Amino acid sequence: MTDQDNQELAIDRLDSIFSRIGRLARRRMPEDTLTFGQFAVLRILFREEPLAMGAIAERLNISLAGATGIIDRLVNQGVVERKRSREDRRVVWVGLSEAGRQRMMRLNEDRRQHMQALLKPLNPDEVDTLLGLLERIADGAEQQSPD
Repeated sequence: MTDQDNQELAIDRLDSIFSRIGRLARRRMPEDTLTFGQFAVLRILFREEPLAMGAIAERLNISLAGATGIIDRLVNQGVVERKRSREDRRVVWVGLSEAGRQRMMRLNEDRRQHMQALLKPLNPDEVDTLLGLLERIADGAEQQSPD
């Protein structure tokens, strides 16, 4: 087998593994109807709020109109609130509602439990090796990224 063949097999296996993990993750939270973009906004706001609409769009690397659409849907779900700046009425601050904070706490706990289940078959040395390899993959992907 050539190096090219080995690399193709590795790519296929990696794709299959990530698909299986993703499928299992979706099964664990069937009641939650958030899109990836909505979840990304909630995670950002959970870590640092309030944020201006422009900052949210920038962090997600999407247009202001795209961020506004996501925020509109989250406001309609009652998990996000908008507030106009008192200093500059053109600035809109976005933050989590109490329901949004509670939802993110639940989602974070579910995610933590899921990650624990994923790592359970590994011993501590294997976890360290896995994390190191995944960090190298992520670093390589960032270097390949046009941004």
